[in-house]
Amino acid sequence: MTQLNNFENVPGALPEHWRDFSREAGQGTFPVALDCRHYIGDRPCRFGRACEGCTDYSPQGFRILLLKTGALGDVLRTTILLGGIRRAYPHSHITWITAPGAVPLVPASQVDRIWTLSPQTLFRLHVERFDLVLSLDKEPEVAALAMVATAPDKRGMGVDSRGAVYPLNPEMAYYYRLGLDNPEKFHGNRRSYPDLLSEAVRIPYDPETDDYHLDISEKDLETARRLLAGQGLSPADPIVGLNTGAGGVFVNKDWTVLGYLELIRELERARIPVLLLGGDRESSRNAEIARKISSPYLREVGSALSLGVFSALVSLCRVVVTGDTLGMHVALAAGRPVVALFGSTQPHEIELFGRGEKIVTPLSCAPCYRRSCDIHPSCMETIDAQRVTDAVMRQIAAFAAPRERDSSRGGAQ
Repeated sequence: MTQLNNFENVPGALPEHWRDFSREAGQGTFPVALDCRHYIGDRPCRFGRACEGCTDYSPQGFRILLLKTGALGDVLRTTILLGGIRRAYPHSHITWITAPGAVPLVPASQVDRIWTLSPQTLFRLHVERFDLVLSLDKEPEVAALAMVATAPDKRGMGVDSRGAVYPLNPEMAYYYRLGLDNPEKFHGNRRSYPDLLSEAVRIPYDPETDDYHLDISEKDLETARRLLAGQGLSPADPIVGLNTGAGGVFVNKDWTVLGYLELIRELERARIPVLLLGGDRESSRNAEIARKISSPYLREVGSALSLGVFSALVSLCRVVVTGDTLGMHVALAAGRPVVALFGSTQPHEIELFGRGEKIVTPLSCAPCYRRSCDIHPSCMETIDAQRVTDAVMRQIAAFAAPRERDSSRGGAQ
């Protein structure tokens, strides 16, 4: 990283993009580092001092625009690219455009700027220039931003003059095909999402070191600890978190209430505390589970939690049982072992990073990604509670009590 401590020792003019605005007004020198990654413009940077003599000057270098706004779980699992980006472009400046609700899932510790979809963002895209655009959404409204952005290298998805979404680079072809070819996606592909995505946008992926990145603040961790303490629990307890719901787009992504009830009874026999997890979508389901079973080992902290506090609670569990949904990705990003249940969705695309087990329905019609289903028993109804219990017990035995995450694997910041 270039550092300029004394401008008098720099021969000739100021570095490129540096400007001395006050000399012209007869007020002495006041150089401003317009190309510094910390420069904000309408207020002091986080160091709160003038540019001249600042030892924290860091030129933006290679400028990357990343477009990913889709489902919350997809936003989080796209963070797998950040390690490869930093290796390929060590001094890069990364701007990530995402949906407002996904902002907590984009790690500010790894990304220079986080923008949300808005007219203001579109205005800035018309002005700024980037070196590389990574466009990772197939929705035309988002893929069109890749066409608006100015950059010599664009990879991922774009939109043509007819409004049709298409791959911008040849490496994107197979990833693109999986969105259009059900037989290939359901039965042909056996590669994981990180592997597919890294190939599609030509960003190196190392399965031995690359992982999700999620910033969990100390404030959210403290709130999570207080919630656990209010239920008589501590992070040292072997807490099994049950992330009981799933997104509402595809049917049979969430396990049955009956399955969770049987699991809770089995864990109660082993004197293992259980914590019901979820957001607003899971509130009625968790209430139903709590109403149908009376167990001194069952705890519920409510669903009116921020995404940050939810993530912190997940990070304090020993094991998390979940469907193929945001809670699964949060648990993996937080370093927690998961027991992941798969019905209607594709298990092969999910990378567990050696943390947990997949339990897949035996029904031959899965995966299907259907929005409704009249088959009984359904794919999730065929997942036996004893299989899940056995998997949970193996994961408890395999992993020591959770330690609060360190930043080396994208954890609490």
